[in-house]
Amino acid sequence: MKNLLFFSFILLCYTSCTEDVSRNITTDLTQEADQFFSFSEALSESSYLANISYSDYFRISSEDLPGCPTIIRRTADRIIELDYTNSQDCDQQNKTPRKGKILLDFALTNTPDLSWTLTYEGYSFDSTKIEGKRNFSNPSVGENTETIENLKIELENKLGFNVSGSFSYSIARLSLRPFALSTRGRVEGTNPAGREFTLAITMPKEQLFSCYSQGWELPQTGNESWIIARSPSRSLDYLVKFENREGCDPMVISTLPDGRTLQLNP
Repeated sequence: MKNLLFFSFILLCYTSCTEDVSRNITTDLTQEADQFFSFSEALSESSYLANISYSDYFRISSEDLPGCPTIIRRTADRIIELDYTNSQDCDQQNKTPRKGKILLDFALTNTPDLSWTLTYEGYSFDSTKIEGKRNFSNPSVGENTETIENLKIELENKLGFNVSGSFSYSIARLSLRPFALSTRGRVEGTNPAGREFTLAITMPKEQLFSCYSQGWELPQTGNESWIIARSPSRSLDYLVKFENREGCDPMVISTLPDGRTLQLNP
């Protein structure tokens, strides 16, 4: 009987300690917001490249693209190769380092299928690695759609995101050249902590090509929502707003789940 009471006491203490520990395990909301901002930026920074048409790549030069990659036009198989390992020397306002290659396969754009792909080869944006393929199609004039499956984005310290989802794009042109890009859509996946999340664009993200060509990859306006699961029945929401200000570098403000606000870019 004494032994039974003793083990019951030990079990009670263990359970109490376990509950105390679980209550004390928390996520730094500002750190999580910074991670998701880096993820969001990496996810969208090359979207404009896939919304530039095959013929556009014969009218633009290396200096028109962020990072000034060497543009290799493979007319035999309709592939545009952007080589950031051999970047051109050019003067841009925002110089974010890039490495590796991006391949744009336009082989099916001269068929009724009207589809193409963007593939990353050893590609990194700043200190973020991106792996996988993105699939695009053109359902109507000035409108493109994208589907993503198992795209991998790895931040510093091997903090990895894995996502799938879809986006739709509206392309504005001026004198037949791309002028602005509007993006809508959402992706779902897992974050570095293994939690499920959803990134949804709640107000279209608007981006000007004149800013993009100077290395500014963030949209000038738009809203996002980042919804991160904490348990099967509980999630936290981060609300993010891109606000236009003088020049091409927007202000990015996040409202954290606890109500605080945080500016995500300098």
